[in-house]
Amino acid sequence: MLPTAEPPFDPIFVEEPPLSPNYEETIIDNVGLPFYADVDRPDEAPVDERERTIDLAERILRAGGVRTGFGHHEEVRTSMESWAPDAGEECDADPGYWRTHVLLMSPQEMNFGQLNGEPEEKHKKAKTVLAWAADCIDTDVLQDIEQSQADDIKQAWRDAAEAELTQREIEQFAEDPPEELDGWTKLDADHDAVRVAYIADNHGTPSVAAVFESADGELKTLEFTLEDWKENDGNPREARPNRYCVTTDGDGAYARLRSHLLTFEVEQLEQDAVVQ
Repeated sequence: MLPTAEPPFDPIFVEEPPLSPNYEETIIDNVGLPFYADVDRPDEAPVDERERTIDLAERILRAGGVRTGFGHHEEVRTSMESWAPDAGEECDADPGYWRTHVLLMSPQEMNFGQLNGEPEEKHKKAKTVLAWAADCIDTDVLQDIEQSQADDIKQAWRDAAEAELTQREIEQFAEDPPEELDGWTKLDADHDAVRVAYIADNHGTPSVAAVFESADGELKTLEFTLEDWKENDGNPREARPNRYCVTTDGDGAYARLRSHLLTFEVEQLEQDAVVQ
């Protein structure tokens, strides 16, 4: 992403630009990545001013109720239709501009805040909604909605940056598993199927968590009791699982193991616990 000298979006209802210049790079840097890291733009973050305008208009339509002063969606349509003929026009050469785009919006679009059509048509409808809102909805309400949009955009970038950081940490963990992680100690496992294993006392039960290759070649991640692990000579294909390892961060066996090690509060066990 290239740095820009100007804020990404001009203020519409708020007094100052809702997002600062280079806000993406700042967020990326704050989560611990280099500011130049390649983080995919999240779907929730508009690409340009047109997308941002459409999203803001849809948010206003979805707000409804007591917040905007319109208790029923039909009141929104009635208000727009009565507002349009007397509103300041988009251009002198097209005196029916606002009325045309009000009439082009279906009840469903107004009810659910989902504008339809090609991007340019949606943009025109969105500008119509914003012009109507500026005349018919309290400014402080519109400012709150616009600020909420900016906050959601920043949070989407923060989530994307944190996901990228987590993925890099997972890849680093898979490439070079640390000797210790959050109370777990790396185990010198000598069975050929074991890729990496860790040992700890998990809530009173000495346990081994491991990534291993199953008989059919699939990488699996399971936790075993140390007792069962030793009874089966450290063979994860024969030992009975004590816990399944899952993750909501990343994907794959190493992601599941890393998440498992970071999930439980454990007490450290030494290597010699395996041979006792």
